Amino acid sequence: MPQTLFTSRNGGVSAAPFDSMNLALHVGDDPKAVSVNRALLAKQIGISSDQLYFMNQVHGRNVAVIDEYSNSLNEPTADALFTRSKGKALAVLVADCTPLLLKSERAIAAVHIGRRGLVANVLEATLRLFDESGVSRNEISAELGPSICGDCYEVDLKTYTEVVAKTPRAATTIESHCLDISSGLKSQLESAEIAFTSSEICVKQTSGFFSYRREGQTGRQAGVIWL
Repeated sequence: MPQTLFTSRNGGVSAAPFDSMNLALHVGDDPKAVSVNRALLAKQIGISSDQLYFMNQVHGRNVAVIDEYSNSLNEPTADALFTRSKGKALAVLVADCTPLLLKSERAIAAVHIGRRGLVANVLEATLRLFDESGVSRNEISAELGPSICGDCYEVDLKTYTEVVAKTPRAATTIESHCLDISSGLKSQLESAEIAFTSSEICVKQTSGFFSYRREGQTGRQAGVIWL
């Protein structure tokens, strides 16, 4: 059965404001510290560092397939990673967005869900690869990791209206213009008939996690899944 892990900001070597388990290379942290943190993560889950895969996330719907020939040093530009290969761990980086892990006995995926990914339905693009691999929807389950809650994610009215028009369950109240991305994602999972569990942790309200909305310049935690 696939295994999963959601990291926090604790347990690494990065200095403030990336303290301490920052796993992202694009936020201004010392790359050597990030490399150490990634190695610590790989050791924690019992794999070699070269079998831990990250991606260059751009808030789109592209899904990259990781196979036996993939090189973990070449991070694909994508917002989801998919594999059927055992011994490879897939990571999604977040600091407010929702880390989504999809698992079955034969295939897994790590998906980055922000407001733009929700509207673009990167979930459906990812599920299509499960379909093409012969994995039925009732074989798949999902885990939603810690993310910003609907009370804390305020956006402008135009953005709020655009997202809610596509995903009504992301709505909170028109007065606050706050979006609940996890709630919107849950509605998409329900429509796809995918069972799920969800963290109740709001990263903005919880100091043990990175939150871009709370801190601005900060690190990234990860959701990780492996076969």
